[in-house]
Amino acid sequence: MFKNFISLYEKEYISALENLEKHPLEELLKIIEEAISQEKNIFVLGNGGSSASASHWVCDFNKGVSFNKRELKTRFFSLTDNIPIITAYGNDVSYDEIFVEQLKNLINKGDVLISLSVSGNSKNLVRAQDYVQSQGLKTVCITNNKPNLLKRNANLTISIPSENYGIVEDCHMYICHVLSQYISQR
Repeated sequence: MFKNFISLYEKEYISALENLEKHPLEELLKIIEEAISQEKNIFVLGNGGSSASASHWVCDFNKGVSFNKRELKTRFFSLTDNIPIITAYGNDVSYDEIFVEQLKNLINKGDVLISLSVSGNSKNLVRAQDYVQSQGLKTVCITNNKPNLLKRNANLTISIPSENYGIVEDCHMYICHVLSQYISQR
């Protein structure tokens, strides 16, 4: 029974990777490399497991890329890494505003926002994306293959060809590793 589940999961994951459009990954690479070369901030956001993935992106780009290429300094930030600020805004303002309120203090012209989401409908991510776009910043969403709120106006959308939350989150990390290792090895 479990072996069958493993086989089915593997097949779905492999299918998602094989059917993942490569052109948007190339576009994201360009966005990230441009931001790095101009010393701009890249904010990576998510909720739940996607929040953990956002922190992992920060580690892989800030340590993995910068350590291997010491002259290349990356400026990745996850806005879920500071629990006190999240709970303060969540309690005193609204959970839907936890990212917007932080971004108001942090963003600069030319910065980039990357939203990792399974559903693409989390209000706090949608509001953050709308806010930074109103400030002229680029936005990227990496989410499932269904229509959703993040996709409606992101500058770049990467659609994971799956609705399985595990597969979508696995692909979040696949994209992180492909991009960070590519940049590191160039």
